[in-house]
Amino acid sequence: MSRSHLSANLQRLRHAAGLTQKDLALAANLPRATLASLEQGEANPRLDTLLAVAAALQVGLDELIAAPPKQRLYKVKVAEAREYRDDHGRYVSRLMSPIASRGVQIQRVTLAPRCGVAGRPHPRGSQEFFVVFAGEAVLEVDGEEVAVEAGSLVQFPGHLAHRYMNRGGVSAEGYSLVILSLEG
Repeated sequence: MSRSHLSANLQRLRHAAGLTQKDLALAANLPRATLASLEQGEANPRLDTLLAVAAALQVGLDELIAAPPKQRLYKVKVAEAREYRDDHGRYVSRLMSPIASRGVQIQRVTLAPRCGVAGRPHPRGSQEFFVVFAGEAVLEVDGEEVAVEAGSLVQFPGHLAHRYMNRGGVSAEGYSLVILSLEG
């Protein structure tokens, strides 16, 4: 952990939350002087101090101590995106989110006509959002079917058994956004 990263992140996150040092100190149950030392890069904090500050800011510990955002940008080029095919190539899922991203998966999904494929269940506590932007798909979640026409979105618990289908005569395209549970 770099103290300069902690210092810069703490200041950025505190300002983004609209908090003063005093407000954050109260929320974290820490002396204001401790926060001032952290922001000045002078402190050598214990783990429980960092966890209290992260909890008060409602961010993960990694957001508090990792390199500042301008050094953590990721660009996934089309040629670098991982692709998964099923149903004899009629279902294509391209992972658009960086492999290094934690907790989020974004996939562009293409369903050829008369295509059907089972989705992969995610950890309990995860949420999946499926939005169609062209054509019409059918999403089956835990035995219940819902038609998802262009412009519509369906949210469901990602750990449930689910299936993507296209019963029409034209391709359907959409995005699957999965917020993964990091707890279980």
